[in-house]
Amino acid sequence: MRNARLWMNQLVRYFIISHDYAQISFINPTTSQPLESIWLVNPGKDFMAIHISCDTQAATLSRETQMKNEAYSIFNAFGKQGRILDISFDENARNFSDEEVTYIGLYPQCEVTESVKKRFPEISTVIYDAEEPEKEIKKNNDEIKNFLLNKMKKSRSPSFHTPAEFLESVSKTYIVAGIICVIVWAALYIVSVITKINTTYLGLTFGAYFKPYITALNQWYRLVTCGFMHVSMFHLLANMIALRPLSKAVENQFGFIKTFATLFISIIIGSLFVYFGNSNEISVGLSGGIYGLIGALIVILFQEGLFKVPAVRQRLMSILYLNIILNFLPNVSFLAHLGGFISGIFLGFIFSKKTDRTLKINFTVAWVIIVGFMIGYCILNHSVSAVYPDLDARMIRVLRKLNLNSYADRLLAMLRKYY
Repeated sequence: MRNARLWMNQLVRYFIISHDYAQISFINPTTSQPLESIWLVNPGKDFMAIHISCDTQAATLSRETQMKNEAYSIFNAFGKQGRILDISFDENARNFSDEEVTYIGLYPQCEVTESVKKRFPEISTVIYDAEEPEKEIKKNNDEIKNFLLNKMKKSRSPSFHTPAEFLESVSKTYIVAGIICVIVWAALYIVSVITKINTTYLGLTFGAYFKPYITALNQWYRLVTCGFMHVSMFHLLANMIALRPLSKAVENQFGFIKTFATLFISIIIGSLFVYFGNSNEISVGLSGGIYGLIGALIVILFQEGLFKVPAVRQRLMSILYLNIILNFLPNVSFLAHLGGFISGIFLGFIFSKKTDRTLKINFTVAWVIIVGFMIGYCILNHSVSAVYPDLDARMIRVLRKLNLNSYADRLLAMLRKYY
C-alpha cells in the first residue's frame, strides 16, 4: 500500500465536491490525529454511506459488524436507510456485494464494478500518488473548505420544497396526526371568530381534558381527544415542529402502525397520569404522545448502541431541549408528559424487533397489569382536589350560546350531583 492517507484525502475531495457528500469524521477528537477510516454521507444517493478505510479488506471484513453498526447509527441520525459502499486500498481485494454493502479495493487506474462505476465514473482516476503528499493534502483541504463556504452562502438564500419532496421528508404518523390537529384547531378558531367565544372554552366544550366532565358525564373520550386539540396556534406549531423528526426516526424502525399506536396510547396514558393528579386542570395538546415517541426513541438508541455516537446524542439533546420548553406553555401538563414518556419506554421494548422474546413478554405482562390498575383506579376514584363553580357557570352560558341547550341542562344536573 503506497500513500493511503493521500488517496483517502483525494477521495474525500471527490465525493464532497463532485457528488455532494458530507464528511462525518476525519480527525480523532481525542488525539487530533487522522482516523484510520472515515464516513461520507448523502441521504439522496443510492450509496447513502461511504466507508473509506486504510485497512486491508480482510481486516475490514473481520470487523464487519462494527462497520455496519456505525452505518446504522448514521442512518438513524438521518431517519433513513440506504446501501453502504466500503472502500479499501488493498490491491488484492476481491470486489463483491451483499444485501447491504458493496466492497471494493481501490488503487490508481484500477477497474471497479459496473454498479460503482455507473454512479461514480471517475472514481478510479481521482486517486494518484504525488511527490509531495502533504502539499497535495493541504491543497485538497483548501478546495474542500472553499466549496463548503460557497455552498453555505448559497444555502442562505430562500429555498422551497416541492410537495413531493416534503412528503418524502416526513413520516405518515406526522401527516395523519398533523391533519387531525390542524383540522381541530382550525374548527375551533373559526367557531371562535363567529361566536366571539374564547378558544379555551370551546376546547373544553368539545374535548379538552377536564376531570369533572370526564367523571360526571362519563366523557372518557376526553382522554384521547385532548391530545389532538390545541387552543393556540403557537402550541400547535411547537408540537408539529417537535413531532416531525421524532416520528420520522421512530417510524423508520417501527413502521407507521406501531409508531402511530405509540403516539395514540401515550396520549391516553398521559391523560390517565393527569387523572391521578386529582386536580381540575384543563389540559390539551399532543405533547403527551410526543413524549411517548421520545421514550420509544431512547429504547431504539439504547438497543442499537447509538448513544456512543456524538451526532446522535446531539440530535437527541436538541429534541429534548425543545420538549422541555413545551412544559412551560399554558394548558400543558407535566404529568401528561411523564405518563407519555413512561408509556413510550414500555411500548418501545414491546414493539421493537430487537427485544428478547422473554423480555418482551415480561414488558407486555407488566404493561397490561399497570394499565389495568390505572383503568380500575379511574373507575373507582372520582374525587377532585378543587371545584370551580365560576368556570362551570361560564361553560353553561357557552353551551347555551352555541344552542346546545340539552347538553347544558345535562351538564348542570350532573355537576350538581357530582359536587
